[in-house]
Amino acid sequence: MADPLWFSVVQTAGIVGGLVFYGITCQQQAGAQREQADAQRQQARAQETQNLIAFSERHRAFWREAYRNPELQRVFSVTARAESLSTIEEEFINEALVFYEVSWRIVKNSYQEYLKPLAKDLARFLSFPLALATWNKTREVRDEQFAEFVRGAIEHSERF
Repeated sequence: MADPLWFSVVQTAGIVGGLVFYGITCQQQAGAQREQADAQRQQARAQETQNLIAFSERHRAFWREAYRNPELQRVFSVTARAESLSTIEEEFINEALVFYEVSWRIVKNSYQEYLKPLAKDLARFLSFPLALATWNKTREVRDEQFAEFVRGAIEHSERF
């Protein structure tokens, strides 16, 4: 016996209604996922900004102390002779080189747009004879990729 017409209409309406509700649900979920992704991007940008502010503050404090310490003034002299490098000067320069290496790692992994400014700053620092002498003395114990970055920074410093 054939199904009554009303049964086919109800069945078809049920299927169509289910598909409509499924479509609405999918759209709502997609919208929620977009909102969640937007929130995550905003959170990542905020964290990135906080990281840059914190790093900038550490950078400023490090160099401020160096410029204010009378025992380190020769580090920034273009006429200083490497043969007369004091222990405190060598310690400071090594700390600066570690700071540059950490900066390079951070920039290389997360903020590549800052590689060129970092290279410029590093090349300027290594233009001082005491800094360059310390770099040459310790380069062999440093990370090879960082040493390559330093070499490139020094070679290209005239182009900056």
